[in-house]
Amino acid sequence: MATEGAARRLNELVFLHRGPILLRAFVVCVVAVASAVAGVALFRLHESYAARLASGSALDALQSFIARGSSPATLWPGWLAAVCFAVALLRVRREPLEPSPGLHKPEGRTIAQLRHGLRWEYAAVRAVLVVVSVVAAVDTARALAFAAGAERAGASPLTPWPVYAEAAGLIAATLMLAWYAWVFGGDVSRIGAA
Repeated sequence: MATEGAARRLNELVFLHRGPILLRAFVVCVVAVASAVAGVALFRLHESYAARLASGSALDALQSFIARGSSPATLWPGWLAAVCFAVALLRVRREPLEPSPGLHKPEGRTIAQLRHGLRWEYAAVRAVLVVVSVVAAVDTARALAFAAGAERAGASPLTPWPVYAEAAGLIAATLMLAWYAWVFGGDVSRIGAA
């Protein structure tokens, strides 16, 4: 029974705790396939723009950014987000649950308003988790396509380390945010705000 409750909470983190199981499975499959297709398309776009840049064609700023691909300058956002989510996780584990931010001071709100604020904050954290997860999935698919492309070209798939470091940073951010959301959701449930 405890495993069933944990599975329900895990599904809740990504808004898959309601509705028919077939519909929820379909949504997961569609998102996984769409992320894979988007990652491969992004890799192919990178190859196309990189070839145009190498031939001396003029590219706009966005096209040049995509053509240059991953670099030490682009891999930091995922890792920084992972550190920020880890700090938030430590804070929520060590300190008592605080009222969510709002227009009025916590002292001026009723218990029902405080609980509503925490429910809203939990939903917002879960929405961010979904977005970060999809971005990580797309970037991971792009990194895998990059490795497959490097292998086909005969190059070592370990050469473009920033591609893999960038994807790893986004995966780390996703895991830290999921852990934070899990703990925060447990705290919200424990005080009866869920």
